[in-house]
Order: sequence, then C-alpha cells, then structure tokens
Amino acid sequence: MEDDSPVEDHYDALADRWTEFTEGPWKKRVLWSTTRSLLPEVAGKRVLDVGCGDGTYSAWLADQGADVLGIDLSREMISVARENHGEDAEFQRADITDSLSGVDDREFDLVCCQHVFSHLPELDGPLAEFARVLEPGGTVVISTHHPFHDFLVVREREYPETSEIDGMDLEPDVDPRPDDPTYYDTEQFEIYWAGPESSNPGTYYRRSLNGLLQPLLDAGFELRELVEPDLRAAVDADDLDLSGELRRRPPRSICLRAER
Repeated sequence: MEDDSPVEDHYDALADRWTEFTEGPWKKRVLWSTTRSLLPEVAGKRVLDVGCGDGTYSAWLADQGADVLGIDLSREMISVARENHGEDAEFQRADITDSLSGVDDREFDLVCCQHVFSHLPELDGPLAEFARVLEPGGTVVISTHHPFHDFLVVREREYPETSEIDGMDLEPDVDPRPDDPTYYDTEQFEIYWAGPESSNPGTYYRRSLNGLLQPLLDAGFELRELVEPDLRAAVDADDLDLSGELRRRPPRSICLRAER
C-alpha cells in the first residue's frame, strides 16, 4: 500500500476512539476471546503483532510476559499506541505489503495478525514475510473476515444489523466492486460505516475460502486449528438480544493457528 492509502486514512481517523471498538461485545467477548484461545504460551517469547492498532492487544501480550513489536500501517494508530502502551511494547509503522526490511530473519516465535488480511489485495507476499521472520516451528495466529459472510454482504449489497453486538449504532452502506460479485474471485468492496453520505469508507478485499487458505499452505505453514467464532454462546451468556438473522448467518470472522 502506498502512503496515504485509503486504508491508512480510514484508520488514522479512528485512532483516537479505537478503544470503543475493542471494548464492544463482538470484539471483546467473541473475536478476541477466540483469537486468544489459539495463542500458544507467550511468556518469554518474541511476538510480532501485525495490525496492532492502538496497541491494546500488544499490551496484553506484553503483560503475559512476551517481548512485543507492534506494527501498523496507520501513523495515528502507532502514535496512540506509543502514547498509551509505549512502556509495554515497541511500536513501528510498517506496511506488510512491502518487505519488512526492519525485521530480521527468524526474529520472532509468534506472529499475531488480527483482521488485516481483509485489507490486502493479495496474501502471498505478506505470508512469505511471516514465514521469513518466524523461527522454524514458529506460530502464526490469524483472524480475518469470513469468506462466506463477506460474499453475502456484497451479493446482497447489505450489511446485517449488528448494533447490539458492536455496542454502537452504525449505518453501513455497501459498495461492491464489481456490481456482480463472483465468489471464487478476489474482489474489492467498500463499506461506508456512517451511511451512504459519509466519507472515509473502509476498503476491503473479499476472497474465497481457498483463496484464504492456499497462500498460507504455499508459504510453508501447516494449519493446526481453524475456528469459526460462534457468536451465539458468547452473547447469550451476556443476555444480549441476538436477532434471528444474525443467528442464521455465517460468522463474521474466521480464526486459525498454523505453524512454520
């Protein structure tokens, strides 16, 4: 991605309030809970947190005893992360669509990458970098958009009502590209989260399940565990009113653990 890319602009604008997103029921009780369950023991390990955002999860990893480097495309996110968690972890701006020139071969034991792949037009390069910077036997834990969920969103040109599980009111307007999406292709789309008249949309790339997993295998990783977070159990335990539509839809995310 180039400087001042739409993805960077989108997250720069959200940096000061990103904590609101991390504290919402979906991220805190479902997505992060699932991702955390896939992590190996991190005490004493070197961890690369890719797409670290405001540093919330990097700080958690450091609190568990890890030596953490958090990287993110957004300058503003990195600024907030350094201000809030700079004593816990190191933070650097980096673009994983380029080579991670500041990171040595075999420098890390674990790569944690949450909801970054959905912003990437291709996965081969970033996954090759993950393999390069990991020790043999190292682990990568990834969460990203579920291919089935995203295909329904672009095909229907509509995002499901999720205010209850997000902890905030959103008015997402979906702009698929192309207008007639094909499941097997990797295709760009945008979501204007504050409604069709808003600016600064999120820019995403949806791909098939094969398009997600095959580059991982091609990069030399062995898939060890794959989880589709079941939002029902998590929100029912908190007495949230989960609509029938959400109960029937595919999960928003898919999470996996693989080893080099």
